[in-house]
Amino acid sequence: MAPRFRMYFKIVLAMVIDAIMINASVYLALYLRFDVPYIPRQYLQPYQHIAIYFTLTTILLLWVTRIYHRMWQYAGSRDAQVLIGSLLGSVVFLDGYLLLDKAAHYPRGVYVLYVLFAMALVGGWRFLIRSYYDITWMPKSKAAPRVLIVGAGKAGQLVAQELARHPEVGQAVGFLDDDTAKHGMQIGNLKVLGTTEQLRSLLRDHHVDQVLFAIPSASGKVLRPLVDQCRDLNVKTRLLPAINQMIGGQVLVNQIRDIQIEDLLQREPAVVDLAEIAGYITNRTVMVTGAGGTIGSELCRQVARFNPRCLVLLGLDETSIFDIEQEMRASYPEMRVAPVVADLRDLGRIQHVMEQNRPEVIFHAAAHKHVPLMEIQPPEAIRNNVEGLWGFLDMAQKMHVERFVFISTDKAVNPTSVYGTTKRIGEILGAIYAQNTHMRFVTVRFGNVLGSRGSVLPTFQRQIAQGGPLTVTHPDMVRYFMTVAEACQLVVQAGAMGKGGETFVLDMGEPIKIMDLATNLIRLSGLTPGVDVDIVFTGLRPGEKLYEEPLTPEDQTKATKNSRIFIHTGDVPNARRLLPLLEELVEAGRRADEPRIRRLLKEIVPEYQPQNSNVAALPGMGLSTTGGEARAH
Repeated sequence: MAPRFRMYFKIVLAMVIDAIMINASVYLALYLRFDVPYIPRQYLQPYQHIAIYFTLTTILLLWVTRIYHRMWQYAGSRDAQVLIGSLLGSVVFLDGYLLLDKAAHYPRGVYVLYVLFAMALVGGWRFLIRSYYDITWMPKSKAAPRVLIVGAGKAGQLVAQELARHPEVGQAVGFLDDDTAKHGMQIGNLKVLGTTEQLRSLLRDHHVDQVLFAIPSASGKVLRPLVDQCRDLNVKTRLLPAINQMIGGQVLVNQIRDIQIEDLLQREPAVVDLAEIAGYITNRTVMVTGAGGTIGSELCRQVARFNPRCLVLLGLDETSIFDIEQEMRASYPEMRVAPVVADLRDLGRIQHVMEQNRPEVIFHAAAHKHVPLMEIQPPEAIRNNVEGLWGFLDMAQKMHVERFVFISTDKAVNPTSVYGTTKRIGEILGAIYAQNTHMRFVTVRFGNVLGSRGSVLPTFQRQIAQGGPLTVTHPDMVRYFMTVAEACQLVVQAGAMGKGGETFVLDMGEPIKIMDLATNLIRLSGLTPGVDVDIVFTGLRPGEKLYEEPLTPEDQTKATKNSRIFIHTGDVPNARRLLPLLEELVEAGRRADEPRIRRLLKEIVPEYQPQNSNVAALPGMGLSTTGGEARAH
């Protein structure tokens, strides 16, 4: 039987069953209301005259509300609400038909009884389908793991139902939930056994093989200690994705996945002011530079949500620009997308692109970012990160760009690398333009982005796949981490807040030891550090710091209305002194004069310390609410 024919057959069969149930409900309502051996003729005969019309109208109402298109094996409260609403609406048709038939109104009790019977019969046979699918007909497999579900909310209940349908995947032993009102209560055939504080003892008492976290919104701070306890007892951990990531809002077995390192590092979702963001992006031409990179491509996704008039994707790597262009066209077919392959240092080409597209808002994510590579070839870092930015800023000012958002890094704070120093110079250049032009230039400074190209996480994953060893530069090295989506949401929000000249610092949370990251990743892969996979220390690379600093101890910050974004209140740069030095630096970059480059970097950014001597104790800054940029160590 063809799938489409089978679907229509099921719908017609459902309509026939509903027709029987609707009429049975009316007759039962009349019979019970009058409580006599026979229904009085003056009430029975009018209905018989209108039965066909009423039945067809009620079925049409059920069709319009798409009752016949719902999968009742997954039925929930929302489906029941729609069905009840449709049956209540049918009462209006019943009363209307009786009036047209010039019959007396039925007593109110008839209508009430009809609705009750219709809900029981029309809804009942549907929920029997749901009950059928919830019954486990297969014998429980002795090999199926015993599963403890953490979270007794909607997500946890969906998980329990799915496990009941697939006993070979796991046998649920109960729920864990920190809501004390649920303790001892029964949800389905499972009991809420206790709180997460009792996790360790419950794992032992119930011989649990696997813990399934059905709290999709839980932050890494919540998950980490629970995962550690499970790991200590050799209990496997798995996670349910966010409800909005599920297909049709339903849990499927193949959506339940293993805990990943990103889950242990993520924090509460960033809260952004959608109206404020829309005010400067909606119906505007927005340009993203470095649009094919990790940060740039995610900025494109975040910006596209707010319906810009045109999104200009600028980058030098044609393949990555092609990829993000195809993604944008598929996801936002109504939005105008302008892919541009260009080098920022080619001012003639950039001028043509700017004149052609007239961007009003620019997010500048393009830069050379690899610290060791830029350390051994500083002329390239100067030409791209300083000269390229300077020329681009000048062109943006001439084209009357309203807002320019510069992506910076925590490596710009007390820099020890050429890369970090060039980003600090970028912040200075932007502040000079904000002082002397109409353009709103703002800097957003944050740290490492999980999973970005060339960063520590994919490097570790590749090394684990190859059997190790994992290479860590120093046992005490720490970094701040954010997910790329979280970082870019806050960047877009900071762009809305900026009046011109501010440096926004993102709340990066607590720093993470790279050694801990490596150890956790090995364990999450089902392996044992030092046994299955070794960790070796390779020493700090050129330009690398032992720790990153979102701010110096002397820096001051101001809070914003977003608790995850702060404003760094630094000194105003002296343009008259700095611009001649910057011109010398650009010339030194063109001539590849490395000694002169390093001397000028130190003169422009006095806190620049070009050595790897920062391997002592960590600073006692006492400030965890800050950030940095887009590469790991």
